[in-house]
Amino acid sequence: MDNKVRYFDEINFLRAFAILAVISIHVSAYFTRMDAINGLGALYMSIDVLSHFAVPLFIVLSGFVLYNKYSDDIDIKWFYKKRLKSVLPQYLIFSTFYLAATYTGSIVLARPVNLDLPHIIYRYLTGGCFYHLWFFVLIIQLYLLYPAILRLYNYFDLRGRLLELLFTAYLIGVLYNVYPIPDIFILGTSTQILGVATKFIGYVFYLVLGMTIRRRYDELLLKSVPKLSLCYASIPLLCCTVIGIFGYAQRYFYFDITQILPVMGSYWHWLTVMITPFYYMTIFALCFYISLNIVSSRSTALKWLEKIGAYSFGIYLIHAFVLYIIVLAFPRFGFDWNNWLFYPLISIITLVMSYLSVEVLQKFPYSEYLIGSTR
Repeated sequence: MDNKVRYFDEINFLRAFAILAVISIHVSAYFTRMDAINGLGALYMSIDVLSHFAVPLFIVLSGFVLYNKYSDDIDIKWFYKKRLKSVLPQYLIFSTFYLAATYTGSIVLARPVNLDLPHIIYRYLTGGCFYHLWFFVLIIQLYLLYPAILRLYNYFDLRGRLLELLFTAYLIGVLYNVYPIPDIFILGTSTQILGVATKFIGYVFYLVLGMTIRRRYDELLLKSVPKLSLCYASIPLLCCTVIGIFGYAQRYFYFDITQILPVMGSYWHWLTVMITPFYYMTIFALCFYISLNIVSSRSTALKWLEKIGAYSFGIYLIHAFVLYIIVLAFPRFGFDWNNWLFYPLISIITLVMSYLSVEVLQKFPYSEYLIGSTR
């Protein structure tokens, strides 16, 4: 284990971009409640597609930070104790909170509630107590696997074959996403337990990518990037976003892609899965470039952005509840996802309320066990 841990100011800006994208995903996803595709729906879909880099970026940052702290031999017992303490209490506390909140809401709205103990345990094990908590199950899986991944990484690194490791992780992730794990029947009920247990397979590439960026970080900083090349990056971003919109139209509005691209047929899913990591990496590069350019700024607005990044763990935990309450209340006053102001207004309210909640909670003793470290 490394004794010298280097600090990177730009990490919190990258976390800020990721958490803003998470909120963007969850607000723009209400296009799925629209009856048909229109201009507003297409805008929501494009925002949603573009924002889906959020979780992969969080995983890249996890790989970066983990390798920054643990790049050699690890005291596995100490590592697991420290890592699980940083995520497991928060996950269990908020899972219980969301479970109680949704059950209470269902009772108030006279909806059926499943209080069977096996069902409740299943929800805890799979991150199913609320829709965004699956991410914590994924992080816990990656933490548990990190010592083994690190050994494999160092093995390839010593032989100068990191590119091969990255390509292998990419290929395995593509195959996993093209051929997902099927549901299994437990006690006569179809469950996704195997799919949840193997979720990490689709994200190992991003973890290894983050480790590699940290390994070669100083070399990357020395390479200047022409501004013109950043402009060129907008072309593949636009193309991939359009492809993503077609994918959503096909999935949620029964749009037949073969009407426009008859040669694609069954290859469409393969295409989207294969290009998605490159799409996200282009966005990562843009976020990284922006972070490096603003990291030395002392303006109040950018300091607030840095603080959003420092609060990102807590904001992630809390924002879903804030959004849940807003979407329950606002449509009753005729303001819903069919309004052009819905996305910007709800995103801002969700962010501000989540931020203020973390600001208050982090003042309490032992708050790190609730909302994580806010340093």
